[in-house]
Amino acid sequence: MMPMRAGNASLYNRGMLLVLAALVVGSALGPMLWAISTSLKNEVNAVSAVPSLIPSPATLSNYLSVFRHKTFGIELLNSIVYAAGAVAIALAVGIPAGYVASRYAFPGKRTIMLIILATSMVPGVALLVPTFYLLDHLGLLNNRFVLIVILASRIAPQTVWFMQNFIDAVPVEIDEAAHIDGASRWQTLTKLVLPLIRPGIAAVAVIGAITTWNDYITIAVFAPETTKRTLQVALVNQVFDAVGISWSFTMAFAIVASLPVILMFLLVQKWFIAGLTAGAVKG
Repeated sequence: MMPMRAGNASLYNRGMLLVLAALVVGSALGPMLWAISTSLKNEVNAVSAVPSLIPSPATLSNYLSVFRHKTFGIELLNSIVYAAGAVAIALAVGIPAGYVASRYAFPGKRTIMLIILATSMVPGVALLVPTFYLLDHLGLLNNRFVLIVILASRIAPQTVWFMQNFIDAVPVEIDEAAHIDGASRWQTLTKLVLPLIRPGIAAVAVIGAITTWNDYITIAVFAPETTKRTLQVALVNQVFDAVGISWSFTMAFAIVASLPVILMFLLVQKWFIAGLTAGAVKG
């Protein structure tokens, strides 16, 4: 058997990469396309024994039903408030902590950072029961601020680590020059360092927002009241509706619930990609 020529080998490798990329993209986009297709069908066609990707006839009635749903507005508002509040608190804690971890040397620093990282590895489900009994005893169930703090605590550890890496990439000479000019540490952080790590902050904010936006179990357990639940909780409740599930309506609900984070990602996509690579090179 004759050995494959270099040109043919390169063409073969490129073809295999294209096939692999198509499989990965298809596995991600396939379910989304099917969800969009189902959301544009009436319920009869959505559950037809002969499935079809192209809806015929196509209808927007399911989306209108989602927006007209009596609790949609408060669920959307709760989702936005919880996600924005959790990200704000996580950044408010994570940025100064990351700066201290990056610029200061103190005893036990590595141990403390590993402990912070370890807290993010504890499954949230393992803490549900003790946290529920504590909040119930204190009368803090269905409290929006408590929910925001709990969500923020889930993303704060990784925020500290990300911020440390991003700040590590900023030359320490900038801090030294600012100190010589009489700037305080806080002024150096807010006026010099933060503008340089804005892409990193955007990346962390997007990751945190997506994490909290899609958090179902926290809200479902600690906020049983309908007025405190989010779009994700309402979406899951559609599946367990006693009347029966409407797949076309549920798919429309799922698309609408996903749109805010998709739009947010598209708006900060440039910063997000830059932020993910910002800490890769130091100095």
